[in-house]
Amino acid sequence: MSDKKRFFKNGILLTLVALSMRGVGLFASSFVSGAVGAQGVGLYTLIMTLYGFALTFATSGISLAMTNLVAAAIGKGERAVGSVLRAGILYALFFGGAATAVLFLFAPFFGTYFLGDARTVLPIRILSLSLLPEALLSVCVGYFVGIRRVANNAAMQVGSQLFRLLLTVVLLSRTNAENVAAACIALAVTAVLSDLFAFSFAWLQFFLSRRKKEKGSGKESFLPVCRMALPLAVSAYLRSALLTAEHILIPKRLRLFGQSAEDSLASYGVLHGMALPLVLFPMAPLTSFASLLVPEFAEAKAKGDEARMERMCKRTFCAALRYGIATAALLLLFSEELGHLVYHSTEAGRYIAMLAPVVPIMYLDHATDQMLKGIGEQVASMWINITDSLLSVLLVWFLLPVLGVWGYAVMIIVMELYNFLLSLCRLRRSIRFRVPLLASALPPMLSAALSVFAQHRLFLMNGTVTTLPWMLAKILFFICSFIACTVVFSSFSEGVFRIGKRKNERKHRFLA
Repeated sequence: MSDKKRFFKNGILLTLVALSMRGVGLFASSFVSGAVGAQGVGLYTLIMTLYGFALTFATSGISLAMTNLVAAAIGKGERAVGSVLRAGILYALFFGGAATAVLFLFAPFFGTYFLGDARTVLPIRILSLSLLPEALLSVCVGYFVGIRRVANNAAMQVGSQLFRLLLTVVLLSRTNAENVAAACIALAVTAVLSDLFAFSFAWLQFFLSRRKKEKGSGKESFLPVCRMALPLAVSAYLRSALLTAEHILIPKRLRLFGQSAEDSLASYGVLHGMALPLVLFPMAPLTSFASLLVPEFAEAKAKGDEARMERMCKRTFCAALRYGIATAALLLLFSEELGHLVYHSTEAGRYIAMLAPVVPIMYLDHATDQMLKGIGEQVASMWINITDSLLSVLLVWFLLPVLGVWGYAVMIIVMELYNFLLSLCRLRRSIRFRVPLLASALPPMLSAALSVFAQHRLFLMNGTVTTLPWMLAKILFFICSFIACTVVFSSFSEGVFRIGKRKNERKHRFLA
């Protein structure tokens, strides 16, 4: 199988898996919001924000480091990666064990003084038990991506997500809906058990795949692992710490806008626990293909194939821009209906519409970040992300007491644009690629406008659609009309571009 066919095969597989997983996740989120309410969602989201920082320390950049090192070894013809794997496992054991001990022992301090709610202490201690398995799991995930065997990760992710959904339904069904603390404990137990399931499943596949492989005997492997992982880890530490501070500040700064403690926690829960997962749901195809760019760029970099890197940059940029514009139009068009259908919440619909305009920038930034990591620009990406998070905290501090939740929307738009522009400049310093911005952006923008117009003309509806089949039919019509219009407009713009190029060539020949 050729590299191109393998890339698209793996990308499609990961996309299907990611869409199914995020679909299951949305169903679980809808079930949880109905079972525990917006305040319960907000409290558990705060707990997971702190857990996310601990998980960042536990993994410390090992997954991406393993992907890069394994892919680079294959690109140079070095098939023996056993010593790299052993170094990665030792690295994960150290950081995962340290994170587990700190979070478990200092849970009362983090819950009572940091999050400001004693109900979070026990869920934090329960969640700490999954940090070491998650660190070791990251080694497996990075290894399988590096050798392009994404089916292993896909099977693990699908199995663990279905297992988590089943546990969530069972445990929350037996929990008093008014007892927010008990609901958070049940959700924490669900998370730990599903992580242990994923860890066991992934390592079984790992041992079966490595049993017949050459082990490798290099003794210098631990230093490259640390050199690759630690810059990523430092970046992740600082950014995760700032992100945690940002999320903790959101409900507190909303209180200064005039909301009560319960209302601010509920608004935070609707924004981050309901609206944001829906906005990020269509990102699954982009995330899947972008993750595969890391080993592709690492291998091309190791071979010195600059022409291939330029082609990949141009195609990735154009694809992410077009997909982001289509997604933003879809979210704006169906924001109210999505909020009502999934969460039975008009407030969630308003937040979806509020976040939709930033989607193209968000998608471009994610693709650019993955390309930077693929060519080894971890340090540059680190400083961009750190300054991004620091400025985000400052904007949350100053804007939310004045503008409320709309101030948070302004912050997201400004910081996504800031991060993307800096990342793009850094990428172009390493890879000289050109993107016809007008030719890439104009066809999808016109296609989105015509698709929205056709949607309103064909589906004459008053009020909010409440049935899932009718909603899916409308989304499918929008997608089909957008693709058809994009193909037509793209062909037309390429024809105009070729005509202009021929005229310029004839002009230069005449002048010569």
